[in-house]
Amino acid sequence: MKRFKPMLAIVICVFAAGLWISPALNLAWAGKLTLTFATTTPPKSNLEIASQKFVETIAAKTGGRIEIKHYGTGSLYNAKTIMPAISKDQVDIGILHVALVGRRSPVLEFIGSFGAQGCWTDNDHYFRFLDDSKIRTIASNEFEEFFNSKLLAPLTFGTGLMGRRDKVIEKVSDFKGLKMRTSGTAQATMYKALGAVPVGLSSKEIYTALQRGTIQGATSGVARWRRSKLYEVAPYLTIDPTLPYLSMWLVINNKAWAKLSADDQKIFMETAKELEQWTRDFAEKETRDDMAFLKKEAKSLLDLSPGEKTLLIDTVKPAMKDLAKSQLKDRFEELWGLLEKSR
Repeated sequence: MKRFKPMLAIVICVFAAGLWISPALNLAWAGKLTLTFATTTPPKSNLEIASQKFVETIAAKTGGRIEIKHYGTGSLYNAKTIMPAISKDQVDIGILHVALVGRRSPVLEFIGSFGAQGCWTDNDHYFRFLDDSKIRTIASNEFEEFFNSKLLAPLTFGTGLMGRRDKVIEKVSDFKGLKMRTSGTAQATMYKALGAVPVGLSSKEIYTALQRGTIQGATSGVARWRRSKLYEVAPYLTIDPTLPYLSMWLVINNKAWAKLSADDQKIFMETAKELEQWTRDFAEKETRDDMAFLKKEAKSLLDLSPGEKTLLIDTVKPAMKDLAKSQLKDRFEELWGLLEKSR
């Protein structure tokens, strides 16, 4: 029996040393989980910063037990391909575009503010609508049905700007005959109601199309106007009165969600809620900073007069209401009623 004692001692020492020098192995034994996370917004935009905060916060709250690998700025999927990727479990977590989700769910396009463009009085009006518990429940159900996903939070991306190559948009009449880049059916409907000619283009095509004169004007987020230098080819800018702050959607596919324990699911939801508020605060500051930059770099940056804003809303609202009726169907009365109630 004595000859076995040295061997037993060696085995015990090696085993103990292995536990001490291999914390990664310890985490694996404790249930370490690695998830993938794809985003498609511009570099250094608030949602790319927010995404990194989400990754770091989840790692900190779980003691490194949950690792999220972030593929940002469209490096894994673009704004279109990320939607089927989420639905088919090809990526675990993603941020989905406010307009593009409307191709599967007009309800989400409406809730994200895009489907009711020109019908919001201001940002507070939209946030009161978005924060209604009924709206959150409806949105969550839509992601379950159409994206095989769990809604974590709507994240604020900022507001928009309109720009022209040749002159500034000062009046509703300036839209007449204007070849305007748009994104999605709802935005095209709104600009058509204003007398513009909608031209559907991806965000990556805007600069070249403006440069070549394929389009005369464009609408896009304030951050994109700055970071993609759109002001170089469309230097006459107007604050877009048709949109409040946009909502992008932070979601996790159901397969990945099911891998989380109840405690970890709670951590994810709490972190997403914190991130939701952070993006609202950051977007407000970022918008101010970007506006100040663009005011210096562009030839002009102005806001429509109160009278022209009222005229714009009165002009587009009937068309947007008709669109909402046709797209939302049996959900129209409820959703439009909540929009009006939240004014």
